[in-house]
Amino acid sequence: MAGLYEIWQRAEVSSRLDVLSGFVAMCVARDDDARHRLTQLVADADEALSASPPDLDVASDHLDELVRWADTEWADHPCRPVEARPDEADRQTRDYAKDLWRAALPVHVRDEMGRIELSLEVRFLALCRRPGLDCRTRQDIFYVAGRAAMALDLGLLEAAEREIRRMDQVGSVEPRESRCG
Repeated sequence: MAGLYEIWQRAEVSSRLDVLSGFVAMCVARDDDARHRLTQLVADADEALSASPPDLDVASDHLDELVRWADTEWADHPCRPVEARPDEADRQTRDYAKDLWRAALPVHVRDEMGRIELSLEVRFLALCRRPGLDCRTRQDIFYVAGRAAMALDLGLLEAAEREIRRMDQVGSVEPRESRCG
């Protein structure tokens, strides 16, 4: 199974490729030769990313060619996607990486992740709807739920279940006087 770093690298290239190829596809919609060129570039990049192991250098080369093409032809186009800021690029990459990571897991593990994810959501919502919940406890519940979600993102099922139990414990304490606005 692919490691997290490899999956992250694939996700970076995939997310940039998807965004830019969508823009270029819009720009070349009426040009058969350009559409063929785009289709070939994307297919070659996808093939490199799907190889075992993925050929990130080849995929990146195809992405770079697509970037050069877009820079040459449509640099001033008002709809041209701009490079995402580092934090936004990481969020986009994280979404892609989660999908790639889950796809690499065996089916029984994905099924168990789905069960735990549903349990987390149901218990989280039930705790947040408790009457009389003070602000600090609500914040703690959100924090621990976030830890459980991160554990799930990484495929750490035992850690996710442990954090769900911890969230239940945090939510079961008696409400204190609220000091949050």
